[in-house]
Amino acid sequence: MSEDVTPERVAAIAAAARVPISEKSPAHIARAVTPTVTRYAAENITVPLETEPSSFRVLQHKDAGR
Repeated sequence: MSEDVTPERVAAIAAAARVPISEKSPAHIARAVTPTVTRYAAENITVPLETEPSSFRVLQHKDAGR
């Protein structure tokens, strides 16, 4: 995970996700998340997933049929 949370990256991610945000939002979001991203990067924290995300829904439906 990169520590480089810039307004430009936030704007690019929002545009790629087709999430409309105001002109001031990318800078505000970058300032808000930078401390957390920096702490995660410094501690080398990972969040392991038990299943691959795209297969979660398949497993969820399979378990519901029991």
